[in-house]
Amino acid sequence: MGLLPIVPILLLPFILIFFVVVFPLWALALGVLGFILVLIRGMDWLAKRIGVTALDGAVKGMQQAFRWVLTFGGFAEKLKTDR
Repeated sequence: MGLLPIVPILLLPFILIFFVVVFPLWALALGVLGFILVLIRGMDWLAKRIGVTALDGAVKGMQQAFRWVLTFGGFAEKLKTDR
């Protein structure tokens, strides 16, 4: 119990690295992929109105990529399935 006040000081570098480096990069990647996903969905919607289904694979792939980034590389979903 005597070492308990030292724990936050020892964890401070890891916390700073996560919130200064990792979290902003994750948020940026999520924003970029989200924007591209919206663009591809819009183009797919327009293509389907014309009668073309060529962008179905691209939409599915972008949805998988967005979901992968959203769950920190599948890490959050892996924890769900391990239970």
